[in-house]
Order: sequence, then C-alpha cells, then structure tokens
Amino acid sequence: MSIVNHSGFFKFQKKMKALQYSFFLLMFLGGTFLSLKAQTVPEDSVVHRNVTVEREYRPVIQDAGKINSLPYFIEPKVVKMNPNYTTDFSKPLNVDQNIHYLSSAELTYNKKKNKEGFARLGIGTGFNSLADFAFPLFKKPDMKLDFILSHYGLFNSKAHSTTQAGLAFDKKFRTLDFYAGISGSHEWFKYYGDFFNGSNMALDLTDEASLLQSYPPNYMDGGYASSMQYLINDPSLFSVDELLHMPAHNTIWRMNAYAGIASSPTTDNLRYSVDVGYNLFNARLGMTEQQLDLKAVFDTELFDNRFGVIVGSQNQFYSTKNDELTDVLKNYYVFSLNPYYSIERENWDLRLGVKSSFSFAHGRGFSPSPDVYFEWRAVPRFLSVYAGVTGDYQINTLNRMYAENCFLNPDVSVDDTYTPVDFYAGVKLKPVTGLLLDAYIQYKIINNQYFYVNKECELTGSLSLPYGSMVYTNRFDVVYSNATQLRVGGRISYNYHNKFNVQFSAAYNNWNVADFNYAWHKPAFEADFSTNVRITPELNVYGNVYLAGKRYAKIGDVVVAPMDAKVDINLGASYAVREWLSAFLRVNNLINSKYEQWHGYEAQGFNVMGGVSFNF
Repeated sequence: MSIVNHSGFFKFQKKMKALQYSFFLLMFLGGTFLSLKAQTVPEDSVVHRNVTVEREYRPVIQDAGKINSLPYFIEPKVVKMNPNYTTDFSKPLNVDQNIHYLSSAELTYNKKKNKEGFARLGIGTGFNSLADFAFPLFKKPDMKLDFILSHYGLFNSKAHSTTQAGLAFDKKFRTLDFYAGISGSHEWFKYYGDFFNGSNMALDLTDEASLLQSYPPNYMDGGYASSMQYLINDPSLFSVDELLHMPAHNTIWRMNAYAGIASSPTTDNLRYSVDVGYNLFNARLGMTEQQLDLKAVFDTELFDNRFGVIVGSQNQFYSTKNDELTDVLKNYYVFSLNPYYSIERENWDLRLGVKSSFSFAHGRGFSPSPDVYFEWRAVPRFLSVYAGVTGDYQINTLNRMYAENCFLNPDVSVDDTYTPVDFYAGVKLKPVTGLLLDAYIQYKIINNQYFYVNKECELTGSLSLPYGSMVYTNRFDVVYSNATQLRVGGRISYNYHNKFNVQFSAAYNNWNVADFNYAWHKPAFEADFSTNVRITPELNVYGNVYLAGKRYAKIGDVVVAPMDAKVDINLGASYAVREWLSAFLRVNNLINSKYEQWHGYEAQGFNVMGGVSFNF
C-alpha cells in the first residue's frame, strides 16, 4: 500500500501507518475500502489538499451486503485510536444500516500546526443528527494524548442512536513506540420491525386492539390470555400477553481498553509488536460478554528474506442476570499460531505460511488452514497478477453479531466459523495514469457459516388460531450451516488530478448452503457506483448509487420470503465558506426506496441533512 499524504494541511505520522490507519478504515468507515484496490480520497472543501490513497489488493472480500461499506467487524483488534481532524464527509453512506448518516471523524491522527481541533455539527429530517469533536489534550513531538467524541442518530419511529468517545495516548521512544487508550460507546435503538405469521403475512402486535384484528375476539375473552404461561424451559414459547409487552427498545454498551508496544518503523532487522486488549459488550436485554486478547507479532530477516510468526490468544467470558440464558453461552479460550516465510523481489512476492487455531470449546479442537500468497508484477506499474489460498478461524462474538444486526434476540446462539480453504486469484491493470482495473475470483469452503432469521415463537394455549400458533418476531436468531461461496467481481476506478473521481464495483455471489435453500439475507448480485467532482476550489459535489439483488428470508421450515432488491441513491455537496469553515448538504435515499436490510425492517426513506464543520 502506498500513501501520498497532504501537501499542505495534514501529514500522516509514519508510526501510525501499520496500526492506526488500517484499523480505523475498517472499524469507523465500516469496511468502506477493504475490497478496494485503489481509492482516491476527494479534496476537502475546508482544507485545500491533495490526497491519493492507493492500496494493493488483498481480497478481504465481505461475505455479503454492500460491497464497499458493510461493516467488516474484526475484534478484538488492539490498535491505537487517534483522531483525524478532517472534514472529509464525501464517503459513501452505509445503506446497510437503517439510518443514514455522514461518516464520523476517522480515528487516525494527523498533525497540522495551528489547526489542532476539529468539530462538525449536522441536523436533518427524520430527526437525523450528527456531531463530531476531536482535540489533542496534550501534544509534544514524542508524546500525545488525544480525545474524540462522535455521535450520529435518528430519533423517530425508526430511532437508532450511537455515541462514542475515547482517549488515546502515544509515546515514542528511541527504538519503540508505546501506546494505550480507552474508549466507550452507547447505542440505543427501537425494535420497529414487523411480526409475521407462518405464511409471511405481517402482524401488528404493538397493542391489544391491533392484536384483536388478527385473532378472534373470543381469544381474549374470559381472561384466557392471562391464563397462558411462559414456559421457562423453552424460551421460544410465549403467551400473547408477553408478545404484546416485549420491550420496544434496547441499549448496548461497549468498552475497549488496550496497550501495546511496537518496534520503530525504521527497524529493518527485528520487527515486533505486542498488544493486549480488553473488550466489554453489554446488551440490556441479553448477556454481558468480555474478551481478553493478547497478540504478538515477530518478524526478522532470514536468508535475505523475512521470517515471522503471529501468536494470539483470546479468552471469552459470559454472564447474565437471566437464569434462562445461563446455559446459552459458555466461557472458552482460543489459541492461534501463524508462522510464515516471505520472499520479496523486484517483480514478484511470495508468502508461505500456515494458520492454526486451537479452540477449547464448541468441539472445534485443532483448525488449520494455509497462508499462501503470490503476486507477479508482469509489467511493473502496469500489470500484475496475484493468487493465494488462505483460511480463517472466526470467533463469532456477541460484539461482532450485534454490530452486524443489532435486532438479535437475547438468547441468540453463538458458535465459531471455520474456513479451511479460501482461494482467490485476480489481475490488476493500470493502462493509463489514474485508471485502475481489477478483476478477481474467490472460492471459500466454510464450516458453520451463520445466517440471520426471524426468531420463531410459539403461542401457548389450546385454542386453535386462524393463522397458526407460530409467530416470527422482529428479533433475529442465528442458524448455522456448512456452505461454499463462489464470488466473481471487479472494480474500475479513475481519478483525474483530484478534480474528478469515479469508481464502480460489482460482484456476483453463488452460495451453496448445505442445510438451506438460500443464503438468508445475502444478495447474489451487488454493485456500487460513486463519484466526486470538484467544480471550484471551494465547491465539491458527490454522489453514490448502491444496488443489491433480491434476497430471501426464512419463515419457518417451509416458507421462503422474498425481499425486494436494494436501490439507494445519495447526493451531496460541500462548500468552503472560509478556510476554517465549511457547510455541507446531503440528500439520502433520493428515490425513497423501501428496501429492507433485515426482514421486516424498512430502511429510512428520503431525508436531507445539512450542517457545518470547522477547524480551530
């Protein structure tokens, strides 16, 4: 990956490249550029800058969802968290969420003399809200302490709000860097989705009156509903009264603390990093999850090449105040080992390694996979081909799953996913300056792939109901199956002197799921088109179109519920009023598309957001 930094306003510090920059592109831009091969970051309206970011392609390809912005949640990733004082709000929106918002301040550190703070405020229809604040509390050439605060939210019938804050400390010594930090977030949202019966007809169970429209009046007569009992031994069995009074909202708290040391970026011989991290996840209607993670990386020169080993361990701890959920999740431990040998030459690179994970739960035991990568720059700077075969042992934590789908049921079952084989190959072509073409193919064999399905509940009682006793709620459960995935895709990106940028990505996914007819909620086809145009030095306009093909949801054992294709169009503009002040306007879901990200949850429709951002 090569990075051309700000010529005027910002400069990335070298020691942030490996840890800070890559992590927060993944976490806080929602995986926007994970699958990109080259990306041009448009010039900001407040700060006249010239930035080009080009990333060598390693196809960390998302399983499904939006190509460029489905959150690719990786935890516990122990890296530094520092603020980026930028007003770059031209990133594509994350239409996979049920609210539209501008990207929050990216958590990477950039340095600018006399311009040390950044703030942004936005408000929109809906009521959408946005607030960012970043400031270095303490700063010296070899030491700094940063503070960041970020908020975005929607407050109406589809309410969803997230607020996060953090402190990050960084100290540079002669031969190593020390870093530590702490962050926390509060997420609040409503369960506004539909309930369904066994034929996939939406049921409105928000109050007794609407319930009587779906079930006979005598069903509620004579206190019959109050005589129903919730069977503790089977959490899937509910009385009508309990369905009527299911909590309408939930609150999630997250906390992360980390510390580590890393060798100086200028070190050529022994390179190392040792990190320890702690993550806390708590859902008010569910369990508390704690993660303690240790990761060490050592890399040294051997026979003019590089030999390294990555060692990791992760402990999972669970607790709950609900006795019925005590046996759902158990504490366990995973140890991982990844030795590798890397050969780097002028026209080709080769990596040979093995990944091994040892899980002391879920009956997994020893889970090996290859770690091999090869790239040949057939025509340097113009043409290269690459291929690799790797694998993965993924710890499916509550933290990860709730980040993907916050509408999970409290008793969701969590199990790990093992990918013994992940093969990919592709070609990159740069025919002219500014133009990049990239095409790839990928095939994965997956053990225990998870899919989200509407939680099934059975109404207790002996009365025969007109639509059956099964209700499929607006909470989601997880089902597992072995699967294979064939993915074929590509990307075209063009940038002209940072005045005009356009990119198009598309992919086709062919799922073969052992236990189900479809890969629930995952699209076969997806595409993303985005562009940025600088009309004047002060005025920048941008747009994004996201498409996803038809998906399917699971209702019971026999009903397959088709979900409409996603079409989301977003436009925006920013204008530099002063060098330190700019204004922005964004029009989201321009055609008021009624697609659902999760079955029963309609996305926010047409909305507008405007605001200001400034440096100080």
